[in-house]
Amino acid sequence: MTFETIFFVLAVLGIADAGYLTYKYTRKQPLICPLGENCSVVTESTWSHLFGVRTEVLGLLYYCALLVAAAGIFLVPDLRKELLMLVVWATGFGVLFSAFLVSLQAFVIKKYCFYCLLSALISLLLFLTSIRLYIL
Repeated sequence: MTFETIFFVLAVLGIADAGYLTYKYTRKQPLICPLGENCSVVTESTWSHLFGVRTEVLGLLYYCALLVAAAGIFLVPDLRKELLMLVVWATGFGVLFSAFLVSLQAFVIKKYCFYCLLSALISLLLFLTSIRLYIL
């Protein structure tokens, strides 16, 4: 499997994760947490919004943008290096933002959300994959 394919799959997984959270929130349905935690404590905290937008919606937009960028990398080879540099910066910011949110879970909220942790892991893997793609 190529790094481009790995990046594409990770972006789709991110969309699925953030989409699931968004879907459950809009349907007012409880989250089922495999960690045995109450994910709602995290997803309904004061930190669940940024500039009035829910963080899972921001995540969904982020992963969709990365998927579009991945498609551009496949379809427009002349823009590959420029798109990859943009992706490295975007995923780097995503990792920093995810680290901030995970630290809030650990030190402020003192509860964890499985789906939020999964998103942080996906962001980290996307960042590492984007670096690998850029240096290839």
